[in-house]
Amino acid sequence: MALVLVTGFVFSAPLVMPVVAAVAAVSAVRPEVSPVPRLIALLVEQRLGADAADSVRSDGYPAEWRMAAALLTAILAVGTLVLAIGDPSAAWAFGLPAAALAALASVGGVCVGCQLHARRTGRGR
Repeated sequence: MALVLVTGFVFSAPLVMPVVAAVAAVSAVRPEVSPVPRLIALLVEQRLGADAADSVRSDGYPAEWRMAAALLTAILAVGTLVLAIGDPSAAWAFGLPAAALAALASVGGVCVGCQLHARRTGRGR
C-alpha cells in the first residue's frame, strides 16, 4: 500500500488514495476477502513453503492487524475528502503520512495501529 501511495504521489495520480482507502477498509472489516492478506500468504508460501502459508491462513487475522488497517483507512478517508473538495496537493498531506505508516509497518516492523490497539486494550503499558 505504501508503494502504491508513493507511486501515486510521484506520478501525480491522487486517485490512488480512495482506491487504497477502499482496500484498507476491506482489510479492516473483512480481511478474509481482502487482497492484502492473500498477497501476504502468497509471499509466505513462496519464501517459507506451503505449511507456513497454511498456518498464516488458519491463524486468522488478529485485531491488531485490523486496527492498523482501520487507522490507514481513516487517514486516507480524510485525504479522499480533501481530494473531493478539490485540492489534490492538500490531500497528499494525508496520503503521504499514510504511506509512511504503511512503510514503517512493512519494512521497519513498527506497526503504529498495533501499538494503538495494545494501548486501547491495556496490553501496551
